[in-house]
Amino acid sequence: MLNKGVFIIYFLIFSSFYSFSQDKGLNLNMDSDTFFVGKVPEVKVFAFKNKVERRQYLILKRRVFKVYPYALLAKDKLLAIESALDTIPKKRKKKKYVKYMTKWVKESYSDKLKKLTKSEGRILVKLIYRETNLTSYQIVRSYRGRFNAFFWQSMAKIWDNNLKTKYDPINVREDELIEHILLKAKSEGRFR
Repeated sequence: MLNKGVFIIYFLIFSSFYSFSQDKGLNLNMDSDTFFVGKVPEVKVFAFKNKVERRQYLILKRRVFKVYPYALLAKDKLLAIESALDTIPKKRKKKKYVKYMTKWVKESYSDKLKKLTKSEGRILVKLIYRETNLTSYQIVRSYRGRFNAFFWQSMAKIWDNNLKTKYDPINVREDELIEHILLKAKSEGRFR
């Protein structure tokens, strides 16, 4: 019994030395009480109800990793087109440039994008909104006109998609999971 008491006393003495030797954060002394003040990063824990929900998460993760590079590419191309259009003075030449870029994008990426599944297409529309803060419908409408936007929206509706879909990670569970997947991948250095 005496050994346990001595051990506890030694433990308390040495642990108190250790706790006072740390200088991370800010210690506030108020009425002989010490409070540690510091920033603690927010940690979000995702718990899955069952194996089916976990499996759906992993499928979503694979789909996000497949289409996110296209969303980044769309953002980069859109910024490049915007900066190029700012340098072109005449409206006619701007139209010609947009037509040329549309043709180039179709030739370069249509084969790859046609291979996407419906669900990957829906995720891509959301991720384009996440990256550009514009719906795909708004992008098509601003560069190709109302008729083209209506046509492509109709085509998207046929394939069970919507170009006017917005990305809302606060209210939509799938978008919340997508945001979690992207933030985790960025912290691991998978994406920029």
